[in-house]
Amino acid sequence: MLFNSWEFLILLLITLVLYYLPLTGSVRRIWQVMLLLVSSAIFYAWEEPRLLLLLFSSCIVNAIAVERILFHKSREQGDAGREVEPGTATSPCDFTETRVSKARLWLFWTVALNLLFLAFFKYAGFLAGLLPETPLTESLKHWFAGIPLPVGISFYTFQGISLVVDVWRSDISEQTAERLSGRGHRRISSVRDTSFYIAFFPQLVAGPIVKAHEFIDQIGSKMIRDIDWKTVRRGLVLGYFLKVFVADNLAENTVRLSTGGAELADWGPIGLGSLLYGYSLQIFADFAGYSLIAIGLGALFGYHLPENFRFPYLSTSITEFWRRWHLSLSSWLRDYLYIPLGGNRKGTGRTYFNLFLVMFLGGLWHGAAWKFAIWGSLHGIFLALERLMGARRSRHGEASQRGAAKSMETRAWRREPEGGSQEHGAGLESHDGSGSASHARVSRLASFCLPLKTMLAWLFTFHLVTLLWLTFMMPDVASIKAFFVGLTSGHMGFSGPPIFSLLFYGSAVVLYHGWGWIREHRELLAKKLLRSPIEPLVHGLLVFVVITNPGAPRGFIYFQF
Repeated sequence: MLFNSWEFLILLLITLVLYYLPLTGSVRRIWQVMLLLVSSAIFYAWEEPRLLLLLFSSCIVNAIAVERILFHKSREQGDAGREVEPGTATSPCDFTETRVSKARLWLFWTVALNLLFLAFFKYAGFLAGLLPETPLTESLKHWFAGIPLPVGISFYTFQGISLVVDVWRSDISEQTAERLSGRGHRRISSVRDTSFYIAFFPQLVAGPIVKAHEFIDQIGSKMIRDIDWKTVRRGLVLGYFLKVFVADNLAENTVRLSTGGAELADWGPIGLGSLLYGYSLQIFADFAGYSLIAIGLGALFGYHLPENFRFPYLSTSITEFWRRWHLSLSSWLRDYLYIPLGGNRKGTGRTYFNLFLVMFLGGLWHGAAWKFAIWGSLHGIFLALERLMGARRSRHGEASQRGAAKSMETRAWRREPEGGSQEHGAGLESHDGSGSASHARVSRLASFCLPLKTMLAWLFTFHLVTLLWLTFMMPDVASIKAFFVGLTSGHMGFSGPPIFSLLFYGSAVVLYHGWGWIREHRELLAKKLLRSPIEPLVHGLLVFVVITNPGAPRGFIYFQF
């Protein structure tokens, strides 16, 4: 079910009315969680009901694992203070080590099972395609090709892994740990809360990826008076504007690139350039729009979801880009993959390898195809190169500072000899004056060069990210080659619709990032504008264009992941 469909709006309206019924106490909490679970199941199973079984299995497996990990960890704490009877050979340390081992086994096998689900449904066909051509492998490939790709499996698999790892690390509150460790009849509430965290429909199929310690502690009774209406308004209005007005209208032209084909070579650089820039703006508007809608919907039901985009096309490096783009994925990869691999703590070579490996796997996470692996690998290479150049600049800067300090000491010693003459003092005054003028000229030059350097870095980063989207969107390498053949051809003809679409709809993304620049560099002005009537007026205009000029309804790009 799509956020931009009538079926979803009807489901949302019914759920919202029932959600805030005037119930009291624990009854309200149970009712609200169960209602959202039912709505989430309907939302997920709308197109393919049989896939609900996989989501249900993921919830049950992770709920049981959480209970067992918490059980063994609590027993471990009890064993640590256990008194040993005289004459027994078993010490408290033996009991503790046994409990730790059992909890660690539950963690290992649950993470492995989550990844196995993901690998089977998402990567089995891709891996089977790597097998040599034989009658047996051909039938195997055909069988794997028939396996449906569950919508959003990458997202809720990562959340399941986050849950068991956070529980193992004790990154959840004591109250939440007690609630999730319930046994017997209390296990129902444990399974219910775990399933709610994994299956919460606003972020179920395309994120943001919510870590367990960020969400589960929020589960509780919600009142309509506690709704953060400002977050709801901003999320839903801007989100639907970016998705329905910007992304869907841009997609009517950029779809020519995603289908690939040798005919791309017949296009000229103007037409291909407009399509590529259009896609770069479209994928941002599509995914950022979905994330904003999810954040607005979460706030509507009383839940805070993390920010997922922070004006990524303002970045002046690939490193900064990943600090602004898909923040929940970047954060997840850092906390659950990069740091456990050793991060930057095991030497320079290992750091670069970890960066590359994390981005390679992050690329494959987006889809079971070599193009995604190439896209992630290229980002990993550029991240490593930026880190290498940054380290060299840092060493050079330290050397320069040491040289400057030594030079200053030498000049100071020469300028202040014992019993220096008056003429020498006069000479120093003249030298200091000219030095001040020289320093002023250097400062003016630096004040000019710094913005220029930032602008050049921004231009380079934006065009590099945009070019790398080719490996993300093109169906095969031959299509990428055809694109560059057309880009370097002498055909100067062009088609009007792609250029109009880029200038008209793409300008909204440019203005959005312009607002981001004001927020980051002119904070007082941004706060003043937010307090003025301008924001409600702009939101009213956005609602108007969404209603009057929507693009053809399309699924979200990240639904396939």
